[in-house]
Amino acid sequence: MGAVPEAGVSKGAVRPRTVSESRTRKRRILFLVLLAGLLGGLFWDGSPLGTLALHQALVMKFPLVRQVTPTELVSWMQDPKRPPPLLVDVRVQAEFQHSHLQGAVHLDPTAADLSPLQRIPYEQPIVVYDAAGAGGTAMVVALSRAGYRRLSNLDGGVFRWVNQGHPVVTEQGEAHTVAAASWFWGRLLKARYRP
Repeated sequence: MGAVPEAGVSKGAVRPRTVSESRTRKRRILFLVLLAGLLGGLFWDGSPLGTLALHQALVMKFPLVRQVTPTELVSWMQDPKRPPPLLVDVRVQAEFQHSHLQGAVHLDPTAADLSPLQRIPYEQPIVVYDAAGAGGTAMVVALSRAGYRRLSNLDGGVFRWVNQGHPVVTEQGEAHTVAAASWFWGRLLKARYRP
């Protein structure tokens, strides 16, 4: 037995949408457009959306870790009234050898060895960085537990540093690329800085 049409509506006629249904449909379309934009932004060259999402996640998880932007770090290093920070790179050895910030000390993130910092006073300002910011933030927490007091993380890591046009070096001199641990993390790095 078929459906009985409503009174006054011919069989096969389309029922007009209610205001509520129309709003719901518009919201779904808007949500899908925003979702597509976000996903596209995560794979965009240098992915500012991915960097922003990672930054927000780190600030939420580690609210007490001080984040220093690349611009703030440059100003700090150029300010004769402030003691210069010790730069600590906490990427794996191969990534450090590929390129790093000038003057940085390497600290292996896979080992519990803090011997490269054994002669560093606990009051020395230290800025820790990794590729994108997550490992650096975690290392700031570990160094704080070891007794260091003036700690900061380079917000966005070396990727944000080079994406903003700041230099990196190797033992031989100037470098033009930064090694990424994987394709996924490399999406946070502008293409011209990828090996």
